[in-house]
Amino acid sequence: MIALNPHSLCVQAEPHYYDFIFGEEDESVPEHIVRHIEGCENCQERLNQLKVALSRADGVDSKQRQADSAINTMLRLHFGYIGRPVTCRVVKPFLPTLLDPLLQVRTPTPITAHLDNCEQCSEDLKTIQAMNLNRKQLGRLSRLLAEDPAEDTVNCSEAQAAGLAVALLAFGKTNAEALKHLCLCPQCRQALYEYRESVRKDLLQEEQIEKEFPCEKVSATDVFDCCVPYGIDPAADQYAKFRESLASHLRSCPACLAKIQQLHNTVYGIVQRAESEVVTRYHLDEFAKVQTPTESESLYAGFPIRVEVANSKGQVEPGQPASASTFAAALRKRLSAINVKPLARIVAVAATVVIVAALLLNTQTAKAVTLADIYRALENVQNVYIAHFGPDLEEPAQEQWVSRKLGIHLIKTKVEIVLRDVTGETMKVKQLQDGSIESGIMSAEMVGQTRENMAGSLGLVPFTQLSLLPKGAEWTPANRDGLTGVAEGVEVYDLTWTEEMPNGPTVIRKWRYFVNNQTGLPQRVELYRKLVDDYEYALKSMKTVEYLSDEQIQEVVKEVFLGQ
Repeated sequence: MIALNPHSLCVQAEPHYYDFIFGEEDESVPEHIVRHIEGCENCQERLNQLKVALSRADGVDSKQRQADSAINTMLRLHFGYIGRPVTCRVVKPFLPTLLDPLLQVRTPTPITAHLDNCEQCSEDLKTIQAMNLNRKQLGRLSRLLAEDPAEDTVNCSEAQAAGLAVALLAFGKTNAEALKHLCLCPQCRQALYEYRESVRKDLLQEEQIEKEFPCEKVSATDVFDCCVPYGIDPAADQYAKFRESLASHLRSCPACLAKIQQLHNTVYGIVQRAESEVVTRYHLDEFAKVQTPTESESLYAGFPIRVEVANSKGQVEPGQPASASTFAAALRKRLSAINVKPLARIVAVAATVVIVAALLLNTQTAKAVTLADIYRALENVQNVYIAHFGPDLEEPAQEQWVSRKLGIHLIKTKVEIVLRDVTGETMKVKQLQDGSIESGIMSAEMVGQTRENMAGSLGLVPFTQLSLLPKGAEWTPANRDGLTGVAEGVEVYDLTWTEEMPNGPTVIRKWRYFVNNQTGLPQRVELYRKLVDDYEYALKSMKTVEYLSDEQIQEVVKEVFLGQ
């Protein structure tokens, strides 16, 4: 076979195939490339291969399509850099999205290829991961890292009053544009930092009154909005009153202000970090030798791609660094875990399709359910009933009903039933011994905490974000020998990981999931543990799950508080 000239129109057209299929050639594909694709048999053959691979996504439900749409958009941004130089400035906005459990990258892209070879960007990724931000915060940080300060329309004098309000955590006295300026302008950021530091030092000089507030539990997630108010619109901030309950403590606590200052330095250190010397180019190479991951330690084994590494002066470096980054090692492990088959000698665009199809959030060719499926499915649940059992209990030790749609959280124990209505900000407590009922108003802090609990993973996964899984954690089909009563359409999987106990033995934990393979929703979750030297796991607890309608939730509440 004769290799294509790198300057030929076929090679120039290759990065545009995706946009061409999706009907966006009028906006993003140059006219001469459109004409070439329409009249070139080689390009038409590659387009057909791309369409066949993309058709694998057919048959998924509307929610799956919505999730895939987000993945699709991100991948088009990644693969838009095929053959183009990728620097730290290009990669920074992608770092937070790589930590989103619903946007997980499972195969090499031009962006991850830079991370594999750039120690500074890899360190930035680990730094952001350690912040443990939620999805909305990750999205806002990504947009901040993509901003061009030159496009800021607010001048420093206009933002001075806003800087004072932000330092005092009073966002209601500002506006979205002023908050954006404070995040983009280095001079105003520094002034904000210095003012907040002066407040902190003044508080240290004052005689502090003992406060019953768990400062040690205040995390980067809790204070992120205080030092990165980018993307917050005070005029339409639905969380304003919940944020104030924490802010009232933060503005008077020198220890918590120090955490804000530390996070300020960390985040804006990444924003301001200069380019490294590493420049990468990701090429599709249909003639690359294809090896399976077991045959080669190369990070890109099994993929017909070639990554060129150069310094900022354009001098090509010989291959990957001798010591691959942590991110690169983790990516290699993920590739091995999903059993990537060696790709045959196919044209370059078909290789891209295989990569893209694998990234459409868990391609369902094998009907397997992944842990990412479960995280995504739980996020979309509206009404759920969860019963908690001890290892030897036939009756649940605790039951809870959650309706995100109705704003209801109901918990039943052996002693009482507690109903929290976050929409009406009221609560009721029924004592089971005598049937007495007390009613009251929920505090803003309690409303915020209840909303957070209802919006989370409902305790059905051990980690709030997929990116927090410990190193070495494994998600595998369970051994079904001896398992009975597993309904049709339910698959069983084990999530296992190792924990080093402080001053104690090493513990291996296992969460066994019985999952509906169509919805990705768990029906039952069993929690096991064993010491590293033990032969068998011990069952510690179990949770059964049912997914209800609005009417069923309302009927439960009516039955519990009949006539109240």
